[in-house]
Amino acid sequence: MEGQASRPLATGAGTSNWFVWKGCRTMQTGYKLLLAATIVSSSIGWSHQVSAQNDTYQIVSTSYQQPLTTVETYVGSKRVETVRYAIGSVDHLNDDLMYSAETDQVVDLKNSKGTVKPVAPAPMRIKKYKNAFYAMSISGFNQFSLTKYSLDFKKIGTTKRYTGFGKELIVTGGKLYVLADHMKGNDYAITLHTFDTTSFKSLHQKTFKQLLQADQIRQDGSQLKIYGISPENDEKLTILSYDVKKQHVTKTMTTNQYVKGGVEKTQILSKDTELIFNQDRMYEINHKTKQVRVLYDGKHDLVDYAYDAKTKTYHVLEEITKTAEFRVKTLNRHFKPIAEYRLKKSDSVRPFRVL
Repeated sequence: MEGQASRPLATGAGTSNWFVWKGCRTMQTGYKLLLAATIVSSSIGWSHQVSAQNDTYQIVSTSYQQPLTTVETYVGSKRVETVRYAIGSVDHLNDDLMYSAETDQVVDLKNSKGTVKPVAPAPMRIKKYKNAFYAMSISGFNQFSLTKYSLDFKKIGTTKRYTGFGKELIVTGGKLYVLADHMKGNDYAITLHTFDTTSFKSLHQKTFKQLLQADQIRQDGSQLKIYGISPENDEKLTILSYDVKKQHVTKTMTTNQYVKGGVEKTQILSKDTELIFNQDRMYEINHKTKQVRVLYDGKHDLVDYAYDAKTKTYHVLEEITKTAEFRVKTLNRHFKPIAEYRLKKSDSVRPFRVL
């Protein structure tokens, strides 16, 4: 092996010379290892830098004074494309649809013409299921409505109205689930409504007394994960698992983490863990051990994030509230910042999504 040799048989001065030779040899080997480590370290740093310089992401910004929303494409800090849409006050973007709870308009981003289509006023959620779009809108105080549309947004059937302030919508397995707040005098309850997708017939209602507030709902096989806070644990994240077949709660988990502003987004990380995103931090929840750890704390308000599966990086949109500036931070798979890009201020539009 390198660094090893047959030991001389001589003694005395010869032995001393051997130790000198051996020491020099060891120093040379150590120097080579140090040099190699330096090169590897430099290479890693350099590759991160190059990767950051070639970051590609999009920023969606909207105007609250005029019908204008822009989608800007960036490579690093350089803006390479801007697409404008004649719709304003946009606050939702999902299933390639862009719409606002303050208007009665929607834009299908897959439509190259960017045509603005009319929908029922105040759409809270629009979800695609098979060959149709299902919209849940606020139709009055403590009232939501359901409307079905074709893929070119032609209305199918009639709009149905129900009691409750609709917040979230999931369409799966031929059923439609609406998570809603119910207000009756001083009473306040979180209820899950189940409808069929043909006539919006009400099939079941379930009230969750374990929750004081609910912000997010996610499908997990035959379970629906519902994210909110419980009355007994002041603003600490509580997750319910609801079996849609058995129609009852199978598991309740309350963490030791506060969720300022509620849960904005979630992402599955592994079999047992998922990412929780809100305006304060990015958390990892371990459903097996019930442990929570902070993945990223940007010290500023977190607006949105997008995961790039190709580069295994996270683009986080942040707002520096003191200066009303926005920036994008790129995090590696260990949630360590490797790049930062400040967005140019605009008096006409405000960023609200990163893609």
